[in-house]
Amino acid sequence: MSDASVPKDRRFPIGLTIASLVAFAILCGLGVWQVKRLAWKEDLLARIELLKTAPAQPLATVLARAKAGEDVAWTRVSVGCSSDKPQTLPLVYGVRDGDIVWRATAICRTSAAGYGAILLDLGVVKALTGQPTPAPLALAAPAQAVGVLMAPRSLGGDRAATVARFAANKPAPYILMVESATPAPPGITPAPLPAEISNRHLEYALTWFGLAVTLLFIYAAMLWRKMRS
Repeated sequence: MSDASVPKDRRFPIGLTIASLVAFAILCGLGVWQVKRLAWKEDLLARIELLKTAPAQPLATVLARAKAGEDVAWTRVSVGCSSDKPQTLPLVYGVRDGDIVWRATAICRTSAAGYGAILLDLGVVKALTGQPTPAPLALAAPAQAVGVLMAPRSLGGDRAATVARFAANKPAPYILMVESATPAPPGITPAPLPAEISNRHLEYALTWFGLAVTLLFIYAAMLWRKMRS
């Protein structure tokens, strides 16, 4: 029997089938992506848990491991900074506990594993909390700092642009989120770790996979009705 002899409403719905397959693939892809994000988030939370008791390691030692290919993000390090005059660097916008906050940065000139500097995130400037357009601050790096290394891409704000200003000093490809500094910069509260890290990726993954299965049932029901009508 030719297609012409088959009633139009009984023909196999090729367009609907293709659209359903595309949507099913997208939903499954989103579910797989959330599963991968779940593994990443669990590893991140494990690293943060270890930070509670991990001793600070010399920055040079840790950066040498990074050059060898190791991921050293979320590692506690200590560094000594050469004395330098205060510099005005961009404040970094953020939100903490529901308020607008501004984080101060400073460049630490040091010799570590072939690098000549590392950008310090000193913490939240308390007096600027809630201000939409604060005036810039001129700050010098402390003589000693202990903190947590983080990759710029994992942080808010355009810290990478600040690092680029010191390209001649061969800055390290990490940001040091300061936990303690000597001397401590006045009016700044160290805040190296996020205030809250949620982990709902399993819930999101189950939602996407559930929508994919629901789509299959809806497609099967529509196909059954069409072929029986």
